[in-house]
Amino acid sequence: MVPEPVLETAEILSLLDTLRSSIQQERRCLRDEREAFDDFRSRLESIEPTKPDHAAGVTQPLQVERTVGLDSVRNAYESTVMSVPHYDAEYGDTYEQSVTEEFGPEVGLLLTEGNCFDQRLKTALREKTRQCRRERDQFLQTLEIEADSVGAVENRLRPITDELRTFSPECSGTESYGALEAEWNRLRLLATKVDRIAGDRQTAIKRQRDVFNLTPEAPDIPTYLYRDFEDNYPLLSALVDIQRTIEAYQSEREYALSER
Repeated sequence: MVPEPVLETAEILSLLDTLRSSIQQERRCLRDEREAFDDFRSRLESIEPTKPDHAAGVTQPLQVERTVGLDSVRNAYESTVMSVPHYDAEYGDTYEQSVTEEFGPEVGLLLTEGNCFDQRLKTALREKTRQCRRERDQFLQTLEIEADSVGAVENRLRPITDELRTFSPECSGTESYGALEAEWNRLRLLATKVDRIAGDRQTAIKRQRDVFNLTPEAPDIPTYLYRDFEDNYPLLSALVDIQRTIEAYQSEREYALSER
């Protein structure tokens, strides 16, 4: 059986360019969000907390008018965090959904259904905002790991695909035993190199999980970044395709050697 041709270098480079583009786009989004949370925190500091009206001996009514502070927080949040260029396309949620997702259910409930922006809520919101910024910084670190990994794969893979193109998919029958054996050994060396690249790639993915403290059920960084691809691990899949081509080339040489 004639082996399928190896992925052309142009295909590999196109894939790598697309992956780099995805990484760069995510970087821009994270930087925009980080800046937005910084702006929100600055505006938050200018919003004065209100003391709850707990008159002695007086039972508060079930419905109490919201203080202006909560509306000011909402305006600040909507004009910063919810106004980043990619917000609607990436999230598209409401204020209530967003603050609950970013700040947690307790703070989210106080912001959306509470009636007073008091000092306790301001302190909690200030810390939650810092946490959101730290998360963006941490994710940017994992993207640096991903960018380095993609770049390393490209540098190591290019000479392999170039060399593979020097092999004929089929043996012509005129090669000597020694020439076939030499080709098989060259292919074995290439297979070893691809195995090492794949192993390092898997190590980089694991490192990303460790840096970002992802839980076992959470999607890893490639799954999140390359969600528009048919395969969640397009680079590993390309390496598998190249390895299969090498194995097919080796099988062709083994068969030819057995016929000598």
